[in-house]
Amino acid sequence: YSDTQRHRVGPNYLQLGINAPEVPVSTNQRDGAMAYAVDGGGPNPHVNYEPSSTGGLVEATPAGPEHRPSVEGRVGRQKIERTNDYGQAGDRYRTMPGWERDDLVLNLVDLIGQCERHIQDRMVEHFARCDEEFGRRVADGIGIATPAGSVSAG
Repeated sequence: YSDTQRHRVGPNYLQLGINAPEVPVSTNQRDGAMAYAVDGGGPNPHVNYEPSSTGGLVEATPAGPEHRPSVEGRVGRQKIERTNDYGQAGDRYRTMPGWERDDLVLNLVDLIGQCERHIQDRMVEHFARCDEEFGRRVADGIGIATPAGSVSAG
């Protein structure tokens, strides 16, 4: 009756003693209704996303054979050859009014400016891949160089 429990208790229904699995599970689930505790998994309990360079949870290695259902032939998982991981974010940035872009950059400069340098470098590289100007503005704001070879997806 997990759907009933989710409806009645909320997303953290597995934290309720009677619903909890016998073996503790780490899920990255945080806060929300009826939160009793924070998952104890990972060396850094403050990180609730993955992948993370700061010691959060990591995805478990798949066990057993890969599930490959048959639907008029074999199906499988494979990487998409040409991904566009930054195009939508760049398009969104370019459609924002100027004041909204300014606010976004100011907020990011304020928050990312508090991070360690390797995280700043990584984030600026992501922003520059979305939009060259976006990456440059954040880099200038926190006082680091824009990464060479960053390609705007737009």
